[in-house]
Amino acid sequence: MALDIPVHRKASLTQRSCPQGLGEAWAASLTRCTLAQVCPGASEAPELYGRGFLTIEPITALPPPAVMNYITLLLCLGGLVGNGLVLWFFGFSIKRTPFSVYFLHLASADGAYLFSKAVFSLLNAGGFLGSFADYVRGVCRVLGLCAFVAGVSLLPAVSTERCASVVFPAWYWRRRPQRLSAVVCALLWLLSLLVTAVHNYFCAFLSGEAASAGACKHTDIFLGILLFLVFCPLMVLPCLALVLHVECRGRRRQRSAKLNHVVLAMVSVFLVSSIYLGIDWFLFWVFRIPAPFPEYVTDLCVCISCSAKPIVYFLAGRDKSQRLWEPLRVVFQRALRDGAESAEAGGSTPNTVTMEMQSPTGNAS
Repeated sequence: MALDIPVHRKASLTQRSCPQGLGEAWAASLTRCTLAQVCPGASEAPELYGRGFLTIEPITALPPPAVMNYITLLLCLGGLVGNGLVLWFFGFSIKRTPFSVYFLHLASADGAYLFSKAVFSLLNAGGFLGSFADYVRGVCRVLGLCAFVAGVSLLPAVSTERCASVVFPAWYWRRRPQRLSAVVCALLWLLSLLVTAVHNYFCAFLSGEAASAGACKHTDIFLGILLFLVFCPLMVLPCLALVLHVECRGRRRQRSAKLNHVVLAMVSVFLVSSIYLGIDWFLFWVFRIPAPFPEYVTDLCVCISCSAKPIVYFLAGRDKSQRLWEPLRVVFQRALRDGAESAEAGGSTPNTVTMEMQSPTGNAS
């Protein structure tokens, strides 16, 4: 039976028990040395540490600084407030549009992920131990994985639909199914639940069985491929097509729609903030090189990505000519402004968001 040693205990025991001259050895060798000297009967297989939910072996087993728990907690609380405002205004105060449905589900996924990380950081900052604290941590990991997969999968859907509405406006505004956004969001949430259930079954429920090690490894590889090699290209390619279409069309002087800025900014923030997690996963599973970036760095970057979307809506919808304070409902509603793309469908298709700006507040049926 393998000995379960906390990460900070492993680091201290390695410094006292293992011989010197291990400058070229990675974390796997350090772990094997520690377990062999502390518990001679322990397995010599290198332990893997969950990078939030992905199984990645770090280059160092040092614990995160204590201040990082408080920084992550404050960031998560601020992101929860921002996503809560988005949920309130897009769900109850602004009339529904195809893209507001996506933003509503994105805020739900980001809020769930931030809540799980906030509880996790609170438990770590308070030093809570015991079976109940471990159970809460396990639930937070499952919730965080499901919310993260859902949030990442929604970005390709948003960018693809926005690209279709700009590049093929006639088809989009006349042939698009009315409930397409809701159906796509429901299917993506179902996919997230399925991936989370499979990953939790092999990597948590069957973690004590030797036969589950290979299945958990394959599940982690599949999860990384789904996130970084499937969803990322699917969100980048429509954005490139959108930029090329807007920049290369004849009316270059026409003011671009604010919705284009929102979609491009959301995808850019996610790619920049998730690059460290992607590098860690790629180096470990492709080249078997331990992850160079600590876990608290990648977790903090993902929290920044989840907390930045309400700021993107606010900056895109803010009217610079208005010096006085504007209601957030007006700012968020202006961020959904679609420009003149819908009118390009032949001149007879009205601008949906412009009509909603002029109509009384209420939700669409």
